[in-house]
Amino acid sequence: ITGFVDWSVNFVDSHPYDLFLFLVDENLDVQDDDHAGTKQNTVSGSAAVAEMRSRLLPDQERKVLSLIRSANDSAKDVAIYNSRAHGYLPKAPIRAESVLEVLAPLWLARFPRFEMIVDEDKKLPAETHKFDDSEVIITMNDLMGCIDDMDSLSQLDKEELEEKWSIVWEKLHALKGDLQIMPGGGLDEAISLITSLRSPKPPRNFAQDWQKIRSSIFSGC
Repeated sequence: ITGFVDWSVNFVDSHPYDLFLFLVDENLDVQDDDHAGTKQNTVSGSAAVAEMRSRLLPDQERKVLSLIRSANDSAKDVAIYNSRAHGYLPKAPIRAESVLEVLAPLWLARFPRFEMIVDEDKKLPAETHKFDDSEVIITMNDLMGCIDDMDSLSQLDKEELEEKWSIVWEKLHALKGDLQIMPGGGLDEAISLITSLRSPKPPRNFAQDWQKIRSSIFSGC
């Protein structure tokens, strides 16, 4: 439980083309062991979800549906859950045959492009999604525009880089996503190097780090 935020952020980051559903209890019991013995504390699930969402990039957060489960359903409590997550579910048993009925409206509201196709005989999804996008195959030529942009951004001075780091990181993250779907499988090092730069602040020597990434991309292709 204590590692939920780190785990979920890393999980979303490592699956750039997926959509995510998080069902999180509001009251999470955690046992702390110290010199005084074992203590049981309660952690707020909605607060953890809020922290997770704040750490995700905007394009990542748009792929997440987070719902809080709680027996506390006062208007004030529900307002808090909705401010921290994307919705609320009462903490009551849901029969298996009712799961789709309960979750589908929330899923479709969050992801309007998602098309649910139901097998009328089985009353179950025959397909869970259908997107307009055709399969994309990325080539080195497609990457050159981003690489050229990064060449320029890597030359920013320290103050400019700190000011524009969120923009730089978004470009790096998009580049990482393209590298992950390129054929060949020789780009793991470049992907790992980009991942290592994930931080609210730029690294000490970004120009050098970028040159390592750049070299790794060209050698891997």
